[in-house]
Amino acid sequence: MKCFFRHIVTIIFLFTAAPLFSQSAEEKLKESKTATEKEIERLGKEINENAKAKKSKSKYIALLNSRIEQRKKLIRDTDLQISILEDEIQKKNDRINEIKSHIIGLKDSYAELAVNIYKNRKKATWLMYVFASEDFSQAFRRLKYLQSYADVVSVQAKKIEQTNHQLEEEVSLLLDKKRELDSYKSKRNEEIERLAIDEAEAKKMLSSLKNEEKKLKQQLQRRRTELANLNKQITSLMKKEIAKDKSAGVSKSPANVKLSTNFAANRGRLPWPVAKGKIVGFFGEKFHPVYKHIELSPSNGIDISTVAGENVLATFDGTVVSVLQVPGMNICVMLKHGEYFTFYCRLGVASVKKDANVKTGAVLGKVAAGRDDDGSQLHFEMWKIDKPLDPYLWLSKK
Repeated sequence: MKCFFRHIVTIIFLFTAAPLFSQSAEEKLKESKTATEKEIERLGKEINENAKAKKSKSKYIALLNSRIEQRKKLIRDTDLQISILEDEIQKKNDRINEIKSHIIGLKDSYAELAVNIYKNRKKATWLMYVFASEDFSQAFRRLKYLQSYADVVSVQAKKIEQTNHQLEEEVSLLLDKKRELDSYKSKRNEEIERLAIDEAEAKKMLSSLKNEEKKLKQQLQRRRTELANLNKQITSLMKKEIAKDKSAGVSKSPANVKLSTNFAANRGRLPWPVAKGKIVGFFGEKFHPVYKHIELSPSNGIDISTVAGENVLATFDGTVVSVLQVPGMNICVMLKHGEYFTFYCRLGVASVKKDANVKTGAVLGKVAAGRDDDGSQLHFEMWKIDKPLDPYLWLSKK
């Protein structure tokens, strides 16, 4: 009997114990994979557009390298999912084996009970067992024991039936996990094949890029001139704005201080200035992403590759300080947020005017059509008084 009850307790524990694996971690992994797949798809469209428009090979290879990195990330995430599934399958197998072992124990106990009942099947034997009691109390306990004995046999039979059913469910779940694992492995192999194709294409393109180097150096010189001119314009505008605020006593006003504090509190959480896009030029970038030996002019902002006509959005509440044309940068919009400033350049059209108050997410204009060498891009800068800030550290992570 003791053996029987031990088996029952063990079975109950097996089916009520919570799995140790964190579901939230698995969900985050799936979200990461979905985001990576979307980014690969977006890059694929941009690569196709670049190829159709016959734009620069350096632009093409930069996009291709970005997709290669995303494919590698997707493969790493898939490998992690495979590892998790293999671990779960092993645990399922172990659990199934334990249940099978306990079913054998239950059946052995049940067989022992059945034999005892058979041996003592005559009513006289049961009555003699009760009448042989030393006193009424013992007789009562023996009678209750005999009454429960049959119930125990019935209950145990049901437990065996239920446990067999649970075993079938576990086996079914195991098969589902194995099918899921096969699916992940198949997708991983497909992604490895695509990665190999991209890497071969990148290698091929690299060998032909030497012909573009002279043209690239000319473009970089033009870029240096554009950035220098933009920096001159920005510095001039900010000096005038800061001087005006000081003379009017605005810089230390409660409203201005509050706006600056709120802006600073959103570091790392500011919305992007375009809904769709990827950073292709970084703050302070020193070397070309493809021609590693070619030094670039330091940038006070970032360049976000996007599509022509994409809405340019205010990253925070502020006031329009200026809307101006800058050579090589198309239309630029400058916003003030207390002691912070944001700049949005390469707009084809502006939707706001000087001195207008705008809210976070307000449309400032639309991205201009791109040039052959770098496509449609938004140039975005952030400053605190006269110090440039790295926008990547302030924008929310996609």
